[in-house]
Amino acid sequence: MSPCALMAQQVPTPAPGTPSPGTGEAPPPGETPPKKLQFRGADGKPLPPEIQKLLEEQFKNGVPASGTVLTLPAAKDGQAPTPPADTANPDPGGTAPGEPGGPNKPQFRSIDGKPLPPEILRQLEAQFKDGPPGEKGSAPRGAARASNGDVVVSSSRPRGSVVGNIPPERSFSQVDLRAFGADNIGALLEAISSQTSSNRGRGGGGPVTLLNGKRVSDFSEIARIPSEAIERMEIFPEELALKYGYRADQKVVNIVTFQRFRSKIGQLAFVTPGEGARESGVANGDLLAINGDTRMSLGATYNRAAALLESERDVRQFAGVPELARFRTLLPESEQFGLNGVISGPLLQDVAATLNGRFDLNQSDGLLGLGLTGPIRRTTDRTFGHLGTTINGRVGRWQWTVTSNYDHIDNKVLTDAIDGSGRRDLSLSTDRLANADFLFSGPVFSLPGGPLTASVRLGADFRDFTSRATFGATDVRADLSRDRGAAQIDIDLPILNRAENESSPLGNLSLNANAAVERLSDAGTLRTYGYGLSWSPVPAINIVASATQEEGAPTLEQLGGPLLVTPNSRTFDFLRREVVDIARVSGGNALLRTDDRETVRFGLNVHPLAKTDLSLSFDYVSTRIENPIAPFPILTAQIEAAFPERFARDAQARLVGIDGRPVNFAEANRDQIRWGINFTRPLGEVPAILRDARVRVFNSEADVRRAFPNAVLAQADSSSALGRGAANLTSRLFLSLYHNWYLEDSIRLRNGVPTLDLLTGGAVDFLGGRRQHEIEFQAGAFKKGFGARFTATWRSGTEIRGFGRPDGVLRFNDYAVVNLNLFANLGERYGKSSAPGWLKGMRATLGVTNLFNTRPQARDETGATPLSYQPAYLDPLGRTLTFNLRKVF
Repeated sequence: MSPCALMAQQVPTPAPGTPSPGTGEAPPPGETPPKKLQFRGADGKPLPPEIQKLLEEQFKNGVPASGTVLTLPAAKDGQAPTPPADTANPDPGGTAPGEPGGPNKPQFRSIDGKPLPPEILRQLEAQFKDGPPGEKGSAPRGAARASNGDVVVSSSRPRGSVVGNIPPERSFSQVDLRAFGADNIGALLEAISSQTSSNRGRGGGGPVTLLNGKRVSDFSEIARIPSEAIERMEIFPEELALKYGYRADQKVVNIVTFQRFRSKIGQLAFVTPGEGARESGVANGDLLAINGDTRMSLGATYNRAAALLESERDVRQFAGVPELARFRTLLPESEQFGLNGVISGPLLQDVAATLNGRFDLNQSDGLLGLGLTGPIRRTTDRTFGHLGTTINGRVGRWQWTVTSNYDHIDNKVLTDAIDGSGRRDLSLSTDRLANADFLFSGPVFSLPGGPLTASVRLGADFRDFTSRATFGATDVRADLSRDRGAAQIDIDLPILNRAENESSPLGNLSLNANAAVERLSDAGTLRTYGYGLSWSPVPAINIVASATQEEGAPTLEQLGGPLLVTPNSRTFDFLRREVVDIARVSGGNALLRTDDRETVRFGLNVHPLAKTDLSLSFDYVSTRIENPIAPFPILTAQIEAAFPERFARDAQARLVGIDGRPVNFAEANRDQIRWGINFTRPLGEVPAILRDARVRVFNSEADVRRAFPNAVLAQADSSSALGRGAANLTSRLFLSLYHNWYLEDSIRLRNGVPTLDLLTGGAVDFLGGRRQHEIEFQAGAFKKGFGARFTATWRSGTEIRGFGRPDGVLRFNDYAVVNLNLFANLGERYGKSSAPGWLKGMRATLGVTNLFNTRPQARDETGATPLSYQPAYLDPLGRTLTFNLRKVF
């Protein structure tokens, strides 16, 4: 919380006979009534009793001079700020004016009222020996004066706070974020993905991202903001997403940037696998300027990666045709170029707007094996354009946001015909999407437990999807469109609040209800509703429980994606226990139906130690889905029996083709527990004067002066106790551990067929059933410019039963992947403020992905590995080395 400003002025003396505001009794006629200061909050509400008592005691002997401003230290959540020592009335036994240490001598102290370290104090006294800094008698900015002369205590929430009162699960300061060694917001979210992942909803998506507590039009608007520009980052539970017009199936990450920041960044990276081949290079350039509500950024990226052939990984081929490996790519050659720009600033008073544009070009080129006259080549081109706008404003206590986007995507795929005719089969698609959302949120009316708040969202989408596929004389075309109108409302009802109901033993308690309706032109009306509660019996414990009923429609790509035939698609036939090259069809399925999903969640977050950054979390989620939409599964006996029309076999029962378009299953059920531990602390002892300090790290003194033009700079000797304490303050040790435990995961493919238990041998995925346990561990340390981050992910084994015969089993081993990232801020490490200019702001990073080169292993009951389950197919790259050089100008 930001510091609170306290301004005191004398209340006009009441007339004789007027009741005293403190006692309600009138003084006797002719007697001067006692002077009594009245204290209240800036909103007119009474102050907490402990603050009231302290202020009355502090000013019992007289009122402070007009315009006196006191600074209260930041309060922790759920606690009231504590006034500092009496700065309005100096010690009565102190020195007189003009004497050493008297009022004419500038007095310096920290913002929390504590004495400054002697070495800093001496520098400031020497610098201002002829007089205090600034205009004499000037009051700090933001100090408010009450027109009626009352003492006003004003306190605001931290800049960039989210709406509502849901507490964050995790908070990161700039010092915390530096320890990850991540370049920008996109890299930071990847580094903390274990903490932002959600086990609710449809999966596959990242968290909802906010900038300074407000919605953004698209993640690309903020993805390239450098980590140095971030003041703090907070992770919130899924329930907060409802307040911003999203579904409650994604966690929310709020990123707050500094009010002033400017940078120019250049970056080069080289990536190579430990086994050779598939080298790739990346070049990035970014400009960013932030000044209050004005922001401008421009970024460009280019990367290129070589192809990886099966022959470069010694992949076994069919007997007698080993040369095929030279004509099949595990990974295609690829090239990508992108541009991204953002401009943001105020339009009117309390109204700000952002415009974001993005353009990407992607091309890939791969080999699919041999045709009748030569190799079969596939070329893919993708062009993506995006334009997004966001307008934020305020009407009284209500905030409103309008977001709109327009996306245009062109895909083109050319594939050589297998018959050697020289023909190239064509698959084209064009996707155009325009949408607009209006969000209005704020308090409706006040209740004993606090204000009842509501969030209302209205939205509309207009989408057009066209596709064309030609295969010889066959020409298949599709033209689909979808218009969507949507409305959503979320209501929070506070029951109890520690600040409002101090005598309540239940702490904070609030209820939530939400409902949404969507009207789709091609799928009818979809409804969603949910309810839940949030309870914090004590500040260290937060409990969330919720239930949601949701209907979901298939996407236009799932309904009408262009047909694409892939020849020589290497496939394992579980019935015959053999590997065959087949023709696999992909694309859209116009017969898909909407699904119906029920989700129940219970979540617990605990911060057991008041002065230690230690957090524990526990989540239980139960999901039931009717008509789930899924990619077409692998070929097993159960799946072929359920979908016989999707498979083609020749006269010898050999598999020759699969229709792999998406399908509806009948039902799916999943129960899951996820728990985690997070711990962060400085490396070394931090002096008491610095423990509560808010820290911002700069690359140079010039950066400091740009951010704070009128700042008084004082520097401690790095060899002094304060200097060593500051080094410890900006250091970090962090640990994170998460465990996913699946209690149930089952699917019924179609009505009337047995249910597949994915935990005990059932499978719909090429890599087997559900791995029941997944553990993610991360540890890192940073100090004096050096940093290291270690991550490890372990997954338990799984299996596919009925592998060609009733007692056949294909087992997948449990395995772990370990990654190591080492980095050095060269200017900070070598020379610091005296480092040469080219070294300041430079970071060198060495990363090793899959340190021990582990890959999934699959073996049948005899110990043999089927041809299509070779480790190189499951993980083509294995261990990779990355060298990254980044310079902030």
